[in-house]
Formats: sequence, C-alpha cells, structure tokens
Amino acid sequence: MLQTGYRGPHALSTRGWLDFVARLERREEIALVRSLTAGNGKALDVGGGTGELTQAVAVQLGGCTAVEPHTDRATVLRETGIEILPGSAEHLPFDDGTFDVVLANWILPYVTDLEGALHEIARVVDLTHPEAKVVIIGGAPDNELVSLLNETCVPIAEEPPDDQGYLLSVAEEVLKSNGFSRFTAHRTEAALHFPEAGLDERVRAAAQILVNFWYEDHPAAHEMLTAVEPALRRHFSRRPHAVGDQGVVLVARP
Repeated sequence: MLQTGYRGPHALSTRGWLDFVARLERREEIALVRSLTAGNGKALDVGGGTGELTQAVAVQLGGCTAVEPHTDRATVLRETGIEILPGSAEHLPFDDGTFDVVLANWILPYVTDLEGALHEIARVVDLTHPEAKVVIIGGAPDNELVSLLNETCVPIAEEPPDDQGYLLSVAEEVLKSNGFSRFTAHRTEAALHFPEAGLDERVRAAAQILVNFWYEDHPAAHEMLTAVEPALRRHFSRRPHAVGDQGVVLVARP
C-alpha cells in the first residue's frame, strides 16, 4: 500500500548503521554525486553520516560543510578536516542562500518533520548561482533491502510500510514551491555483500544486519530475526551473495 502521509521517522542505531555500512558497496552513488557537483563551489551535506559521500565531494571541491545531529557518527568526517556543525535537517544553522549545492543522502526516512526539513534545505541554497542545485538520494521502488524489511519486520513492529517513492514525490513538490523548476532523476545500484560460503552463515549475517538497521533496540527484534530468515533464504536462491540497496537520485535546479 502506498503512503498518503509521512509515516514518521525510522529509528537508526549507531551499531546497526556501522555494521550496515561495512557491508555496503556504493561506488556508483559516489561517482554520480561527484559528477553532479563538479561545477559547484560551496557544498552542504545534510546528515553526513559515516562520510563516504561527504569526503568525495570535499576532495573534489576543496571543502564541504556537514550538519550531523549524531555526533558519535561524525568521527571519520572530523578526521578528514571537513567542517561539521551540530544540527538537524529541520533546523539548519545557516543564513538563506549560503550554499550553491545541498546534498541530502538517504536522510528523508529519518527526519521528524519531512516538509519542514525540505523547506530548510531549499532555504539555504543560493538560487542565483549558475550551478545551484539540491541532490537527494532515496530508495528505488525495487529496493531489495526495503522490500525485505516491509515483508518481514514492519508487520511485527505494527508500523506502516516504508514507501521511499512517497518521500521523493513530497521532496519534488516542496522544492517546486521554493523556486526549483527543473528536475531529473537517476538510478543507482548499491548492495550489501555477503561473501560467506555457507548459506546458513549468510542468512544469519544478513538477518542481523537488516533487523539492526531499523530495529536493533525494538522489543520484538528476536521475533524479527526469526521472520526475516526464510525471506532471506528465498532471496539468496536468486541472488546468492548480495542484498540490493537500489537508489534514486533526485536533482532539483531553479
């Protein structure tokens, strides 16, 4: 069932996120973001996370600013010399038009106020800059990771299913109302890799990562682990060593 309103933010634990990233291969995303920002000069990454995309942009442009509410996830960014400021997508600590490009990579499922965050992202972009743009990455409709979680864990949590397409459609509408009129979308392929030789070992590893990604501290986490394993066995019969995290990159320009 498609969403008709924001389901509210997912929980995202530090341990679950780091274990997830350790298995994730996202070179296509990084290459695309670098090509999209090649002509920019002053970049903001909203929610720097573990920093792969932020670092790639910073190396290319000679610097990047990141806003990260979870300071325990920003160690890597600090070590690279990227400017990190505390804050959230809903309350960006900058004047209007401070940046010529704003990146919001995989953050929309985790904000408290979806429309408020998008208004803030639009507010800090200098619409007069010739390369002004917002770059948002979200899940593709066929995202394997989200599909597995929707099938097995979301019903146990008694939550609405995740619909990443809804988030991107809201993003487009809000950005349109804030002076953006040209939109393009690009698909990216990323995946969690499970090189373990044995199927049982792969299933156990993947189940732990999927459940911990959103539900590490949930009281029904053990029940979710049991529920997700049969779905992973079916998945690995088709794709033996990976779970896809397919993305859509939405680019908005004035």
